[in-house]
Amino acid sequence: MFVRFTAAGLVGLSLLEMGLYAADCLAHHQPIQALHGMSLALPFFLGVVILVRARTIAGWLADKFD
Repeated sequence: MFVRFTAAGLVGLSLLEMGLYAADCLAHHQPIQALHGMSLALPFFLGVVILVRARTIAGWLADKFD
């Protein structure tokens, strides 16, 4: 459950940051920079990968703490 919560937090935080960046660029009439947008999307993709592999990662962490 902790692994899934962490992954969902990464996804949510990344979506929030991307939305705020886009809103800031639109408010100041600036173009959205692709490189900056992609760097803000990295936690989103990391969170999706963690969500997909949650059972494996949780098992790995359980073995590490034993």
